[in-house]
Amino acid sequence: MGTTSFDQSRAWAIAVLTSFSLASLSSCAATIAEPPTAPNTPPVAAPSSPRATAIAAAPPTKGQRTYHIGNSLTDSINTQLAAIAKSAGYNHEYLRSTIPGAPTDWNWDHPGTALGEKDYRTVFATKAPIDHLFTQPYAGHNRSIENEADYSGRFYALAREKSPNIQPWLYAQWPAQAMTDAWTKATGSAANLGLVPARTWEDGVRNQLAYHEAVRQKMDAAHGGKPILIVPGGLALASLKQAIATGKVPGITEFFATQFEDNIHLSRSGEYLIALVHYASIYQRSPKGVTYANSGLTAEQAAIYQRIAWDTVCNYRWTQVQCAAKPPNF
Repeated sequence: MGTTSFDQSRAWAIAVLTSFSLASLSSCAATIAEPPTAPNTPPVAAPSSPRATAIAAAPPTKGQRTYHIGNSLTDSINTQLAAIAKSAGYNHEYLRSTIPGAPTDWNWDHPGTALGEKDYRTVFATKAPIDHLFTQPYAGHNRSIENEADYSGRFYALAREKSPNIQPWLYAQWPAQAMTDAWTKATGSAANLGLVPARTWEDGVRNQLAYHEAVRQKMDAAHGGKPILIVPGGLALASLKQAIATGKVPGITEFFATQFEDNIHLSRSGEYLIALVHYASIYQRSPKGVTYANSGLTAEQAAIYQRIAWDTVCNYRWTQVQCAAKPPNF
């Protein structure tokens, strides 16, 4: 997609993402009916699958084909993930289908309307084999755990028809600065997860991650194939926030003012961190020394972002990335 259309989609997303309703999107596509709101049913505990605790396969030795389904928060990595992988020697193929402001069920129910790859059905049928599939639960709509596991699971099941070895991921994001969503406040779909309403933005990150982990557990119990994994985007941002607050990022003294461009969308440097987290999750390797072009960072700052991304990924259980892969003197 060209730069102009991307800028237009970002402008639309900025206007609607935190207050988006499916009815408002219908005004842009009047023929699409609003799906019924899914009930906020408490999550049902599922036994841990042997697949969920297995050690991940060896790191890839060739470029990966990845497919990302979500909204404008998925678009955060549009311009940087493939460039980072290329700088590390991987010919990465990045595919994405995004609808600004949309939850997963909306993406499933409205094929042919996305930015990037318009129709996910065509992608699964013609781009196979796909190595990794990412779906993006989004707190702005407070979908139930059952709803998210169902619709992310539908994408996974359809992908496996042509790409049986595909690795599924849930992309975990971050709260808006206003911290008004239900998952952050431990209400709505997160009310039965044993959480405490967030007092800080970092608390909100952890609460949102708990929702993603509940979805992961339910999906893992329902599907064969590889275990469901999680990209810990919000956790990396929380670590960066702490590093900035303690003076460990030279030249950057304010987190929100430098890492966000509005209430929820990231600046170039914030997007760079999230792209690094994706790279480390996919390739199971440290991003030390990868390109930082277009990040807006200095070499010294970029090295810190790379370290934060790797430490986050290899220390988080549901990436199944081993910290032993870290090069010496990182």
